[in-house]
Amino acid sequence: MLKLFCFQRSGNSREVKIVLAEKNIPFESINIHGDKRATESPEFLKASPQKKVPAIIDSDVYMSEAFLINQYLDQKYPHPSLMPKDESSREAIRRFVAEIDKKMVLNIGLLVIECLLKPKPEQREDFKEKKRVEVREGLRELDRMLEGKEYLFGDFSLADVAVTPHISALPILGTGIPAEFKNATNWFERIKARPSFQQSAQ
Repeated sequence: MLKLFCFQRSGNSREVKIVLAEKNIPFESINIHGDKRATESPEFLKASPQKKVPAIIDSDVYMSEAFLINQYLDQKYPHPSLMPKDESSREAIRRFVAEIDKKMVLNIGLLVIECLLKPKPEQREDFKEKKRVEVREGLRELDRMLEGKEYLFGDFSLADVAVTPHISALPILGTGIPAEFKNATNWFERIKARPSFQQSAQ
């Protein structure tokens, strides 16, 4: 059975859980949070030498990084497919994920650190507000992309998977999807209605 090394509150881990749920792939979840034996285990270190989650072991495949894992899973377990058939569309999704990881997902991660992981006296309110503004600009771009579409690239794909766990964290970070972004708001309602979204929260 596939093993997934993860962390309960990790958005990146949740990305992989969504794909596993979409494809109905059975897996063993290994929560490494606070488990030194798991983080120092030879299996985990082989799958993720930098000790980052998510990481998987699937037979003789050892792999880390959410989007790389999800591309691998989509190729090995092709039903339902979460990437388009033509290479130009696949490459467009790869570019999108690379760009949004560097911008909006990174900013959300920095907000998580500042809002949730730092002691209250050490939190910088000006920094938090700056990151919220930058996240809002990312959401504005998503809203434009979603004009006339149900999902970011037409059908539900790894592009949607790459952002939804992170966007779902926004309410506890003092922000969310502004109501004026109707395309993004409706898209996220569709995402939340998918069984995979609910299952990935476990």
